[in-house]
Amino acid sequence: MARQRILQGTVLSYDPDRGTGEVQTEAGETFAVHRSALRDEALRGIYPGDIVEFVAGRNRFGRTAALEVRRVGWDEEEDDGNPREWTF
Repeated sequence: MARQRILQGTVLSYDPDRGTGEVQTEAGETFAVHRSALRDEALRGIYPGDIVEFVAGRNRFGRTAALEVRRVGWDEEEDDGNPREWTF
């Protein structure tokens, strides 16, 4: 069995209507992400700027893809399903 590559990256984009988006690692690798790859059952979506961990793989079209995606530092009780606004 091939060794799984677990990476961390930042969500570049995510369209909740289509359930698709992109994640980029610090090294600049870009991975497609689909709602079916979101691992936390209560996870309603991911948002640009979110930090996520994922398994690097390929989707059914052969494109590099983020699989088994989970948001880092995510608290299920605080997630209302709406994008967060940052205040400084």
